[in-house]
Amino acid sequence: MPLSLDKIGTQAPGLLSLAKTASEAVDVSGLRGQTAKVAVALDFSGSMRNAYKSGSMQRLVEKVLALATQFDDDGDIDFFVFDAKASHLGEIGLKDFAGSVDRLTKGRRMGTTNYADTFLTVRDHFGFAPPAPPKKGLFGLRKAQPAQMGPAEVPVYVLFLTDGGPDSKPAAVKALTEVSTAPIFWKFLSIGKESMVFLEKLDTLAERFIDNANYHALGDVDSISDAELFEKMLDEFPDWLREARANGLIK
Repeated sequence: MPLSLDKIGTQAPGLLSLAKTASEAVDVSGLRGQTAKVAVALDFSGSMRNAYKSGSMQRLVEKVLALATQFDDDGDIDFFVFDAKASHLGEIGLKDFAGSVDRLTKGRRMGTTNYADTFLTVRDHFGFAPPAPPKKGLFGLRKAQPAQMGPAEVPVYVLFLTDGGPDSKPAAVKALTEVSTAPIFWKFLSIGKESMVFLEKLDTLAERFIDNANYHALGDVDSISDAELFEKMLDEFPDWLREARANGLIK
């Protein structure tokens, strides 16, 4: 259940306007009443330095947190970053969101861009099992298959933002295919002047158990309106929920 706007206004008045906009977006998407755990995974490679220094990533995290209040009554998000490897740096909530990105990344050195480790680290953090051995599908394609654990009570929504391609494209493809058997939806966002062909490829991989990702090119996080950003953040999430439920990944 979502946090009430009154409670958000009391605990985190600086997020109230964002939460109202997020609430409207949830209503438009038909997701009112849906529960989900929300996480963010941010590129921490060297090319992202200015995005952190300018406060752009902090502002994005606050918008993700505002969206999370509409899906999870604890109002917290799990915060991951990825460079040469991915790490879970903690949770961000209504009481400690101010300055949270700088605080949680302090002392961490920027590196490369490991998508694959991010996909697997997030899956493992939430305790979802690796896939069962794949089965052949149409035209001989081998589809990933979920382990026999039963449907999850709560799905996970992950906002994954980057400004560049991965260290290893084959590893990223393999890992995203593996985690397609977990109840995790990946919203890929990119910043920069051009859309990213590789993220478009990940959005359309045929080998996955179900379509577990959607991609939008943002350009500049701060140049897009909050309403439009929330609309993009929720695009295809309802479709994934229906498919995940139909395939036994979530209740």
